[in-house]
Amino acid sequence: MSEATRKACNQNASSDLLDWGVRSQKAVPGSSPGRGRGLFAAARIARGEIVERACTVFISAEQAKALDAMQPLGDFYFEHPRAKEEGLMVLGMASLCNHADQPNAHVRFIDGGPCGWIAELYALDDIPAGAEITYKYRCALWFQEVQ
Repeated sequence: MSEATRKACNQNASSDLLDWGVRSQKAVPGSSPGRGRGLFAAARIARGEIVERACTVFISAEQAKALDAMQPLGDFYFEHPRAKEEGLMVLGMASLCNHADQPNAHVRFIDGGPCGWIAELYALDDIPAGAEITYKYRCALWFQEVQ
């Protein structure tokens, strides 16, 4: 890895990650009735607080079409923020968030340059401990929504 790439990716000379500003584990996977897996607040999460930052893997339009036919894997990638037909696989817990029309969290994508896109899951409202963390999917729903 070149020095310029290492700096752009927030890595030091020994390739150890630097502080991304997210230290506490406030979200944990769990069972969501009628939905399967979900992500839940292990402790209170304040409005605006970042729950997680995660790396992503780019998915081309061709790969996205193939993934759509591969269940359940096709259910877990995100629409690319710049190209609707492409995608990003989030390598973190944000991929476990279920859909809600009135979500309590949002996933924003930050262009990390040579490191690719970074997914940042943050709270839209205060989320009490034990509550499910949800966000509004940016695509057409392919399932019957559970209320």
